[in-house]
Amino acid sequence: MNQSMTILIVEDETALAEMHAEFIRQTPGCGQVWLAGNLVQTRMMIERFKPDLILLDNYLPDGKGITLLHELVQNRYPGGVVFTTAASDMDTVSDAVRGGVFDYLVKPIAYERLQQTLTRYKQRMQMLASNASASQRQIDEMFNAYARGEQKAVLPVGIDELTLEKVQLLFTDPDARHTAETVAEVLKLSRTTARRYLEFCAGCQLIMAEIVYGKVGRPQRTYRATI
Repeated sequence: MNQSMTILIVEDETALAEMHAEFIRQTPGCGQVWLAGNLVQTRMMIERFKPDLILLDNYLPDGKGITLLHELVQNRYPGGVVFTTAASDMDTVSDAVRGGVFDYLVKPIAYERLQQTLTRYKQRMQMLASNASASQRQIDEMFNAYARGEQKAVLPVGIDELTLEKVQLLFTDPDARHTAETVAEVLKLSRTTARRYLEFCAGCQLIMAEIVYGKVGRPQRTYRATI
């Protein structure tokens, strides 16, 4: 059965959570998306909706996400957890890994990278739901057994080498800042295409994605050269 994956986003910055939700809703295989802004709301929504996957921030108004992760492990929660946090210190990373998180995404999240995580978790769900025995290759894929650092010889569908080089050239100046709109204008691309290339570059750590908050309106994703 090809059931849509349900997701709970735990993030106290509402505008940022809504940006994540908008992206996730456009990702194939993803269904209902809920938002929670603190641990109290999160516990209530987990109890009520039992989401397949929880995107969990660590720093919340009423405590830390790592505390909730330990509770979920103790209660043998069947769903998965992806840490989405600015915390990159090894103590937090180690604690999360020991707690069995499916993935660990450091803010600001590269959406290309998030999409890979969602796709892999959906594949894991489908495999675990199957009554058939798994091959070694399938098990390796489920546990992501091989190094992620190996670069693919072939670029993914929707990314061509020439356009990718043009996008990267826009960031040769270390002070350069761009958005999907400015890249689309300069390279004569659609905004959707420009964003796809920018997120691919961010996911490969060729550039950095940042969240910029204006005085009014929703936050905007900007991109800059890596330091």
